[in-house]
Amino acid sequence: MQVEMSAVWKMAALHWACPGAIACLTGAVWLLRQQVRIQVAARRRDRRVRGEIEAYARLDLRLLADGDVRALSRMVCRVVAEKSRFYRAAMLVRDADGRLYVAGSTGMDDKTAHAIQQWGERADKEEQCGSAAAEYMDHIGAKSFAVVLGESASGVGAERAIVIPIDTTGGRMVGALVVCVDGMIFLPRKEVVDAMAPLEALVVKLGRAMENAALAERLLRAEKLAGLGLLAGGVAHALNNPLTAVMGFAELIADTTQDSRVEKDARTIVQEAQRMRETVESLLNFWRPGSQSDEMVRMTAVVEDLASACRETLEKRGVRLVVQVGDDVPAIRGNREKLRQVMEHLLNNAAQAIASSPNDDAGFEHAIRVTVSHDARGLHVIVSDTGPGFRQPGRAFDPFYTTRQPGEGTGLGLSICYGIVREHGGEISAFNLHPRGAAVVLELPVADFFVEDFAGAGQVVA
Repeated sequence: MQVEMSAVWKMAALHWACPGAIACLTGAVWLLRQQVRIQVAARRRDRRVRGEIEAYARLDLRLLADGDVRALSRMVCRVVAEKSRFYRAAMLVRDADGRLYVAGSTGMDDKTAHAIQQWGERADKEEQCGSAAAEYMDHIGAKSFAVVLGESASGVGAERAIVIPIDTTGGRMVGALVVCVDGMIFLPRKEVVDAMAPLEALVVKLGRAMENAALAERLLRAEKLAGLGLLAGGVAHALNNPLTAVMGFAELIADTTQDSRVEKDARTIVQEAQRMRETVESLLNFWRPGSQSDEMVRMTAVVEDLASACRETLEKRGVRLVVQVGDDVPAIRGNREKLRQVMEHLLNNAAQAIASSPNDDAGFEHAIRVTVSHDARGLHVIVSDTGPGFRQPGRAFDPFYTTRQPGEGTGLGLSICYGIVREHGGEISAFNLHPRGAAVVLELPVADFFVEDFAGAGQVVA
């Protein structure tokens, strides 16, 4: 009996052991398949990230040296949409006035692009007010953060996006790369963070490229103008003595002749020779700037004085003058008369550019805008207009380069402005605005040891 019971127990154990073994085997197979699936997904993710990084590394950012920022922005957004986990991308850059605008996008409809533009405007205002840090609360990666496009998170059409600021080595934000989150909002945060790492590396590359391109442009312009200055100085010295002889003999003929026609011709020679002497003196001033006086200059006062003097004349020409002055703009050290000369020429140049621009748009109002602001880098003065813009912004400061008709100017005005600004340790640049207009930007160092409380700073609108 005991033998029979033992056999029964053995048979029962074998009966229940088979399903258990099958279940264990099935679980092991399932775990193995899951591990294989995870490994395949990891390899696929690694290949995608590797391909994404390689695509970003192959991007040619030298287009920035030609000033074609829009074409570069569209190319960057297209590559990001093709290679990254994000199918919609946009790139914000700063214009000549320092405002962020959408320079290029891929997969964006007009509504989303407009929302990104509005976010850029809000970021500019908050940065000026010193409260931009509120936008950086929800960090995603080392440099990226999440934002809500729209009026509020619960508003109609509100959309989540991730912004990666494009900074220079000095910490200045010159733009931003924006990607729409789309369906990734429900993914684990680690996956989103991992997806941002290649984009953050791309943004670092963009920031360095922008900074290097701006520096290369400044160095090239300084080198070119230095060579032109030496040539202009040599020509001026070579012409000065013969010109003095021409004027002296022409005046002698005009004073001693009895023939009225000869006297008239001699006076004409003297008059034209005098114009040539003024050009020669301008060349000498460009090549060898005069000594700079040491006085404190408030550019806000210089700009507002000039605005009061020329506002009525501009209004008669149908041009509105807008002057915007920031709060507590510090003074600079330099020559007030020379800095006033720079501003006079820039305003006159803007007015002449508008006068030469046909007004084809019904109801379009021409305007000249002067903005004075400052930051940690120095004082900024921007003079912009709604004219046709520069044909070649890179040559705007070359001596004798002019787009006017013969006899309307020598082409030395902006060159002299360049010399004066450089004499004050500053920088001057020319840009074309979109869709029309031009801007000249002055950057001047601030006298950090001079403190004064300016009252009445604000906005003056014609």
